[in-house]
Amino acid sequence: MSKVERIIEAAGNRFRYYGIAKTTMQEIAADAGVAVGTLYLYFKNKDDLVVACAGEFVEQHKREIADVLASKAAPEKRLRRYIVGRFRAADDIRTGSRHAVELTRAVLRLKPDRAHEEGMMMWDTVVQILAQGVEQGVFRIASVEDDAKVFLFSIAYFFPNALNEPPMPPTEQDLTVVVDWFIKAWKAGPRDRREGRPVSKKRRARA
Repeated sequence: MSKVERIIEAAGNRFRYYGIAKTTMQEIAADAGVAVGTLYLYFKNKDDLVVACAGEFVEQHKREIADVLASKAAPEKRLRRYIVGRFRAADDIRTGSRHAVELTRAVLRLKPDRAHEEGMMMWDTVVQILAQGVEQGVFRIASVEDDAKVFLFSIAYFFPNALNEPPMPPTEQDLTVVVDWFIKAWKAGPRDRREGRPVSKKRRARA
C-alpha cells in the first residue's frame, strides 16, 4: 500500500470513528505511519482528505462494476448482485458511523455533484446489464435506457443518505422483491394492457 493509500485509509477510519471536526491532521499522519510534513505534501487540509475518501468510494464502485460486467453469470443474477452490493455499500455509509450526517454534509459541500455522479454510474451499469440480457434473449425490452431509468427511480427509496433517513429504514429483503418484480416483467416482455397477455409479433407490428 502506498503512502497516499495509507493516508486515505487512516483518514477514512478516523473520520468515521471520531468525526471530521474532532480529527486532527497529526492524528491521521500518526495512524498512517508518516510524518506530518509528508501528509501535507499530499493533502493541504481535511477537506482534501474528505474529497480523497469520497474518491476512494467511487473507485470501489468502479471495481464492483467491472467485476459484475465481466461475470459469466446470467443477466438477472448480475443485476441482483450489483444492486444488492450497492445497497449494502450505501447502507454501510449511512448507518456504519455515528458521524454519518457530518460526513455526508462535508462530501456534498465539497462535491455537490456526488449524488448525480453515483446515479449516472448506476444507470450506465444497469443499461449495460439489460442490453446484455436482451442480446442473450433473456430480457424483452424495447428501450433499455428508459427501462433502466424507471427501474432506478423505483428503487431510489432504498438508497437514502444520512440527511434524509426515511421513517421506515429500507431493507435488503424488500429491495430484492422489487428487483425480482422487474426481472420477471423484463423476461415476460411487453404486455397487452387490456388483455394482460404478451403482445404478439403481429400486434407489435401493427402498433
